[in-house]
Amino acid sequence: MQKRFLFVTIIGLSLSACIMKSRGGGSSMPPPAQTAEPAGPPPADPVAAPPPTIEPAAMPDPRNHGQARKEEVHERNEARKEAHDAAKAEKKADKAEMKADKAEAKADKAEMKADKAEAKADKAEAKADKAEAKADKAEAKADKAEVKADKAEKNADKADAKKGKK
Repeated sequence: MQKRFLFVTIIGLSLSACIMKSRGGGSSMPPPAQTAEPAGPPPADPVAAPPPTIEPAAMPDPRNHGQARKEEVHERNEARKEAHDAAKAEKKADKAEMKADKAEAKADKAEMKADKAEAKADKAEAKADKAEAKADKAEAKADKAEVKADKAEKNADKADAKKGKK
């Protein structure tokens, strides 16, 4: 059993070493130096070689890149602020429109309530007129009955007077 454990451990370590080496991070030694000479003739005098000259036309624009970046950011912020202000104004307009709609609905509701109260008053007035007409009719009937009673009383008095004469 110990031999098997030792064998598995050795195989595992050797495989992990192979994997580490293939990744390139396993070696701590510097790469071997090249000993081959560069192709081509060596320069005659390395000090005498003139330095490369850069023409002024080929030089990059002496522009301050920080300033350009600042301007871009400023323009972007201005555009963002304008968009925010436009959205804010639109939201404010929507809110005012909703408020106007709400006020209009409230006015319509108040108008309906007033119309309903007016209809109720008209109905009550009609009912009062009907009751008054009924009372007038009853009064006329009572007057008629009174006249009839007076006439009957007069006839009874006449009859009593005739009986009293006899």
